[in-house]
Amino acid sequence: MALRTACKTDAYCVVLTQEFCYKCNASEIASMALETAEWCNYQVPFRSNASLYPGMFLFTPVQKLGRHAASFKGILKKTLGSYNLLTRMNERTDIRRLMRPHLVEAEPYAAIDPPEVLARMAGIPEEQIIKLDGNENLYGASPGVQQALASCRTYHIYPDPQQRRVRHALAEYAGTTPDRVVAGAGSDELIDLLLRLFVGPGDRVIQSVPTFAMYATFTHLVGGTMVSVPRDETFDLDLEAIGREARQGAKVLFLTSPNNPTGNLVSQETVQESLKMGLVVVVDEAYYEFAGSTVASLVPEHNNLVVLRSFSKWAGLAGLRIGYGLMDPAVAERLLVIKPPYNITVASEIALLASLQDRELLLSRVKSLVEERDRLFVELGRFPQLTPVPSSANFILCRLRQGKGRSLYGELARRGIFVRYYDTPLLRDYIRVSVGLAHHNRALVSALQAILGEGETAHD
Repeated sequence: MALRTACKTDAYCVVLTQEFCYKCNASEIASMALETAEWCNYQVPFRSNASLYPGMFLFTPVQKLGRHAASFKGILKKTLGSYNLLTRMNERTDIRRLMRPHLVEAEPYAAIDPPEVLARMAGIPEEQIIKLDGNENLYGASPGVQQALASCRTYHIYPDPQQRRVRHALAEYAGTTPDRVVAGAGSDELIDLLLRLFVGPGDRVIQSVPTFAMYATFTHLVGGTMVSVPRDETFDLDLEAIGREARQGAKVLFLTSPNNPTGNLVSQETVQESLKMGLVVVVDEAYYEFAGSTVASLVPEHNNLVVLRSFSKWAGLAGLRIGYGLMDPAVAERLLVIKPPYNITVASEIALLASLQDRELLLSRVKSLVEERDRLFVELGRFPQLTPVPSSANFILCRLRQGKGRSLYGELARRGIFVRYYDTPLLRDYIRVSVGLAHHNRALVSALQAILGEGETAHD
């Protein structure tokens, strides 16, 4: 139970939990000799906790609160024996009542499971898992990263909060200046920081669905309202519909190029049109190195354009969480202020710098993965049940016959091959396959032949 002073007059309310419902129901409490006792049909605001709060009773005393608190205490002691209501009330706090209501109801991002969990699900050793569900680079990090991390002797020292070496190195790689660069714990953190900077409670944010789910997740966490504009049947943007939503008032527009999970690009002309809508346009280029297409050259001309990139995909650093953004210096300066002071670790800084030194090797691996992607696209297209969507990233989205996405995911998982299945209305008939190394892709095609019973042998 909990006793708390209401926000007006001298009223106080009692919340009855299931623990005491069988002992004190509404009629019993209403007859407890309080001068005025009214059942107010209070609606508990937290859906997830509704079962824990079956009743809330509001009592408005005619005389002072103290007398009625004592009377209420005495009556409950009589009703419940030796139970001391007020003592118990002081001992426990309804902690969820102190939380921000929209966060109590927040849904988690549907993240992927690590290999050890997948191995337990499949009932096979971890080393036999073929993990094609996270768009990770299965080549792994460069040898230079391994060596640099092993030789570091300063893990006990905090990293540079101003990210000086990192920002200079990234500026050189991206062809810009350090004052336009901010690094984050993955580009996810920069999405969060940008929304914290520009979006307040009730502010509208626009996305084109299906797309990366973290935009909606972070928008909800800051109290914003996500407006989802559907893509057309080929997953292209509906720029006219985006414009209509922008004119109704919005702060931020997310464009993903290549888009995850569909793999298609946003043209530079589309971005330029979007920049005229009077909102912040965030172009997420997490798969830039696989696509070879960027709008980064537009950043100096438009202070409302932000380009995000990642080292998770092309450089194989998903486990070290490092990404960066290119933006107007005024935006960069504010992000450096509001970010956690040591948001990128010493290890992630070392890995980033070593990756840039090994970029020739890493980009040759990207080239190999692109070649594998194109081969896998052809092979997937040989199955009548699958319709692969052309991709400029390191993954391929495949449409299946109605209702078959979940079953195919399950059949592959039983064989130790994990792809991405989205249990959402827009993607229920799809799976997304990350491009692995040649032997991973051969295993996938062989498994599909066994499951679907059609298609031709690939990689002959």
